[in-house]
Amino acid sequence: MENSIILHCLLSILLIPLLQAPVVAVHKHYIVYLGSFDGGDPMLDDPKNVTRSHHDMISSVSKRNVDSHDLSKKLIYSYTKIFNAFAATLQEEEVAELAKHPNVISIFENRDVRRQTTQSWEFLGSFQHQVIPTKESIWEKANFGEDMIIAGIDTGVWPESRSFSDEGLSDCIPKRFKGGCSNKNDPTFKCNRKLIGARYFNKGFVEVLTANNLTFQTVASPRDMGGHGTHTLSTAGGSVVSAPEAISITQLGLQNSTVKGGAPKARVVSYKVLWPEAIPKFSNMGEGNFMDCLAAIEAAIIDGVDIINLSLGFLIQDSMKGGDFYFHDAFSIASFHAMANGILVVAGSGNDGPAPGTVNHVAPWMLTVGASTIGREFACDILLGNQQKIRAARFLNGNNDNKSISDTSFYPLITGGNAHINASDLTRASHCKPGSLDPLKAKGKILVCLLDECSNLAAQNDMGKEAMAAGALGLIIADHVAGSKLPFDLMHPLPTAHINYKDRKTILSYFHSTRDPIALMTKARTEMGIKPAPYIPFFSSRGPNKITPEILKPDVIAPGVSIMAAYTEAKTVPLPDKFLPLSGTSMSTPHIVGIAALLIKIHPHWSTSAIKSAIMTTASSVDSNGKPFLVDDMVHEATPFDYGTGLVQPNLAMDPGLVYDMNHYDHLAFLCAHHYNTTMLKVFTKKHNYKCPESFNLLDFNYPSITIPEFSGAATATRKLKNVGDPGAYTARIEAPHGISVVVEPNTLVFSEKGQEKMFKLIFSGDAHHLPTNYTFGSLVWSDGKHIVRSPIVLKGKACVEKTPSNGHHQSGNNVKRLTQNNDQGESDISHN
Repeated sequence: MENSIILHCLLSILLIPLLQAPVVAVHKHYIVYLGSFDGGDPMLDDPKNVTRSHHDMISSVSKRNVDSHDLSKKLIYSYTKIFNAFAATLQEEEVAELAKHPNVISIFENRDVRRQTTQSWEFLGSFQHQVIPTKESIWEKANFGEDMIIAGIDTGVWPESRSFSDEGLSDCIPKRFKGGCSNKNDPTFKCNRKLIGARYFNKGFVEVLTANNLTFQTVASPRDMGGHGTHTLSTAGGSVVSAPEAISITQLGLQNSTVKGGAPKARVVSYKVLWPEAIPKFSNMGEGNFMDCLAAIEAAIIDGVDIINLSLGFLIQDSMKGGDFYFHDAFSIASFHAMANGILVVAGSGNDGPAPGTVNHVAPWMLTVGASTIGREFACDILLGNQQKIRAARFLNGNNDNKSISDTSFYPLITGGNAHINASDLTRASHCKPGSLDPLKAKGKILVCLLDECSNLAAQNDMGKEAMAAGALGLIIADHVAGSKLPFDLMHPLPTAHINYKDRKTILSYFHSTRDPIALMTKARTEMGIKPAPYIPFFSSRGPNKITPEILKPDVIAPGVSIMAAYTEAKTVPLPDKFLPLSGTSMSTPHIVGIAALLIKIHPHWSTSAIKSAIMTTASSVDSNGKPFLVDDMVHEATPFDYGTGLVQPNLAMDPGLVYDMNHYDHLAFLCAHHYNTTMLKVFTKKHNYKCPESFNLLDFNYPSITIPEFSGAATATRKLKNVGDPGAYTARIEAPHGISVVVEPNTLVFSEKGQEKMFKLIFSGDAHHLPTNYTFGSLVWSDGKHIVRSPIVLKGKACVEKTPSNGHHQSGNNVKRLTQNNDQGESDISHN
């Protein structure tokens, strides 16, 4: 009894300090946005004063016992020149206090960001159904984009690449460029007359690493150790490189090809914000974050670039829906300030398709790009032991080391399910998920991995890594969608082929029919002139726009499949090479950047909205067969949620006839419609005379597409067109959405001079009791007999009970069904011993 009392007392003494221990405050990284520097307080003209004000704001909400040294460590970035903001490590209660500050527009948590050409330019130059003489092409007219300055916000750049040779360029770098070449930590990194600047931003990334008890273990340099930034920047503005010597090009039979950017005489600048080489293995960390991206875009604006390529982003979460999104997304904020300074930001729609509502970068002042094919396929043959031949997609024959396989020899064949680790989940192994395969079973064999409905580009990349880690000699990735066209390949670290769903069943049937299955994989070959082209690849992110359904996104599509461009030769990537083919909206985005650079060269006084409109309204919505675009199953028609206004047509974009133009105030009215008040917007832009209109309907926002997501039976949309060509009369032609009547007033617009603007209305009507229950589509075309100015119309009835944010019988709706109809959970690959 006495002993138990003593023990109780001792436990009480030991527990008291634990019970009294203070709760550890949770620190997170936030961005505090305070608006613009356009005018305003003269005290804020000095960046030091701005930073001091940021310190003061942090101090005002911090505990009194925090010393100045700790306060200074809380501030990560002070953005002091284009937009007034700071990034800091804050506690939730500090955030709550800062939110009450009268100068604070928004506070939002830092987010991770991720990465989102031989024949593609020829494809774009010849795609439209009319012949344009070479001397009249946009490239000749723009002198190949001479002295335009293209910025890439990405993984950096490989400066030694031949795509960044300055041969033939003048010594006179444009005086408007104010940037530099940050090579202090890497003296081997050299800029030149082509690559006129390169900078890196890693404060935010280092801060996140530190918060996770990790260290930054790479050289702080703009050198590209991942390959993505070099690829995108060279696609947009790389120099002409004839017959490049590279492993991949030689293997694909493209020795006589020319690799070039869209604006090959442009100057390029790299801003490194992504650090794939510094991510710890088995970590869920992003490659970069909002904090560094904001700093890079601000620097690009200050440096005087003409256009920004943004082949990175983040998937919009449901929690981010609503009007507040535009002041809680770093890319939306930064791109608005770029637009206000006359700089167009072009961004990828993302690689999270084909699910609906996955489109990224939805701000209307950005140009958002989806991906398309280009009528070229890299193929090989798979020969089975029973002499059956399967045509497959393939890029590479490995990296010429001992992991390569002979194209004349048969090797043992095994499925992921049969190569599973004992006691592991067989379904995960069938899909070759990380850590699911047994090297003792897979080593020295060709491995078959099955795709499922969740297998996006990243998942397929993981399959290649898992196969290599398990010791497989080759990889066959099998599609899960019935009727799918031959899929395209990704870059993998070992010989890899992709097969469609029909051939998946063939190869599994053979595998189960014999005790010793074997297969042979031939070398890759290039096949040109594949029809129809383009079609929409599965990965390209789709609409509808989750944030503002009244704005159609993506805006356009461009080549994004099997795009050959410069790459990194760093040993940090599985396949270092001078040139490699990659797929993704990251690849389609710089195509638009290159074209936009040419347009800016030809039309230097056009607004960013006019450039956007020219690209959008001249785009094509039919393929090489003259029929509507298809999605990758080659059965269902695509819709504007997949392709926006269509495939860009560069030669037509330089002479669009009419444009839907907008200025700074039009975009402020757009924000007013999202319930941002006049007081907030004055702080946002420092336009002290600005006042929100008493009433503004998003249907009247002068966008080059028309979307009505909640149609009640009657609606009117107002638009304004500016003549940028010769005087003439344009007549309207309507293809009305099914079951809807559309009247254009007036039906004819007569322009007597260049620069003249004319208003018109579209009057929509329909039976309120029989409205379309899903999205339906049409178009408006203005033509003077020479120019075609086309805008898609997207409409959906308000009264419907929406089961899915899809477009019904069109592509996005069909995708939902396609994703599940052939997910062969019952199609076992485990039966073979």
